[in-house]
Amino acid sequence: MEIIDANEVAGAQARKLYDHPQGQALLVELKPGEALRRHTAPVDIFIYLLEGEGVVQVGEASARVRPDLLIPCAAGVPHALENTGEGRLRALVVKLGSK
Repeated sequence: MEIIDANEVAGAQARKLYDHPQGQALLVELKPGEALRRHTAPVDIFIYLLEGEGVVQVGEASARVRPDLLIPCAAGVPHALENTGEGRLRALVVKLGSK
């Protein structure tokens, strides 16, 4: 059995927790005011907010987000995430399918 402790994975804002030919799991941490710039992924993804408050953009739509919300995003659709809260924002980003 493999168990991964996110606190032991090296990296700054986006730490790869799991890498498999059929997908990846990344832990994204943003300080207040920080953001992941608008970008696209070649595969479908979903973002699951673990902690904090922010704004997510998917395509032309944007919404305020909080813990326990899941945001799907199709391959090739631009998306971004910004921490608008006073504490850190932590999100699990899962990339589905082959890279």
